[in-house]
Amino acid sequence: MEPPPLPKVVPTLAAEPFAPKGTHPEMLFGIEGGLAVVEDLRVGRLVDGERIEWVGQIVDDNKHLGGSHIVSVHGRFPDAVDVIYQSNEGRAPQPTYFPLTGKGERFRVGDGGSPGVIAGVATVGESTLVSAMMYEGYVFKTVRGPARVYKHLSHAAAGCRPEDEFRFMGHTGEVPAIAPRAFAATETGTMMTVGFNCGKGNPAAEVWEKSGKSRPLALSPFLLDMQYRPEFLKGRGDELFLFPGKGEPILHYVNGKFGSLPRLDKPFKRAFVSNGQLHASDGRTIHRFDDGRWTPIAHLAWPTSFDTMALEKDTLWASAGMTVLKLRETKSIAFEDGCPTPFVYLYDVAPQNAPDFTFPTTQKALSTFEGAADLGLVEFFEGTRRLGITVKSKAQGEAVVAHLKATMTDEDPRLLCYAPKKNRVIPMKPKRK
Repeated sequence: MEPPPLPKVVPTLAAEPFAPKGTHPEMLFGIEGGLAVVEDLRVGRLVDGERIEWVGQIVDDNKHLGGSHIVSVHGRFPDAVDVIYQSNEGRAPQPTYFPLTGKGERFRVGDGGSPGVIAGVATVGESTLVSAMMYEGYVFKTVRGPARVYKHLSHAAAGCRPEDEFRFMGHTGEVPAIAPRAFAATETGTMMTVGFNCGKGNPAAEVWEKSGKSRPLALSPFLLDMQYRPEFLKGRGDELFLFPGKGEPILHYVNGKFGSLPRLDKPFKRAFVSNGQLHASDGRTIHRFDDGRWTPIAHLAWPTSFDTMALEKDTLWASAGMTVLKLRETKSIAFEDGCPTPFVYLYDVAPQNAPDFTFPTTQKALSTFEGAADLGLVEFFEGTRRLGITVKSKAQGEAVVAHLKATMTDEDPRLLCYAPKKNRVIPMKPKRK
């Protein structure tokens, strides 16, 4: 399927909570055949972008551990929807794979708090496999379809030093040279894990092609580091993308090797694939990867970090803060000449800050600005708590932005055309003489 045409004018989108009457979906996942939403322990499918068709619910078998919660949804609608869930007790999470629809085998690791991690779920031909670390070692478990047997390249066979061999307490099995942090397979059946070479070395992938034997692929030419749980995204044919996080570039696996995709000025915070097409968000702009370059397809009205993202037809969806969000087109608040309400957006307020917090570091930086007495420091609400400054003119706003970029180098203030409604005015302390 061809991607939708790029818009002539890049639209501005606002994230609005999506909660059909009587529901509060908390997470959203793009899987084959549609968008899956999660509410508590049940999973549904979005229908026509307006309603939810519930397809199944897991039985809470962790009540003695404070209950359960769903971590992720995988597979295919309607006959092969897979769920990963775990307990609410951090010391005994007991990660569990559960076939919500169709025929499959439930698989739990880490019983009773013993070591246990599920790295991911992947489909190879007619089989679905789970990659897991458990007391007995690192395993691939076939949970749907014909059994398949794969083995990791061992720590010893790869020439890793014995002192680098990391074991969880009680772990008795052989340690792979590249212990999996993530797991996936391409449409054509190439299977892959990613981790760190020899446990503590450089980022690397282990690749199983049709022969069933694995080979290591160094990622160190492209990556210095990656987040604890990097994310694989399935492209078309024998193609995968790897989102490593930590400001590192997205990697592209095709034709049996990895390459690095171009970086932009701002690091990507989230990436996703729709119909094999890669997209990524830097928190302010959503981009699509086309013909070797990133093209903006939408701007966000306010900086937003999403937990998951997906695209269905021409509508972008996301989840954040245990809420499913529908991204709708809205009026841009980008500053233009003639704007009657110039406003400087500073940053989002940390959740732990008290309701009467006065932002002393920001006030100290503003106190050295010429004309600080004419500024208004306000906390306001747009999806979350945010901080900004009311200014009297474009010139003053530009001067404040330049001043703060010089004095608060970790921040990225922006001049907008906006008038905060739900706001708290914060008295500015006079500059000490």
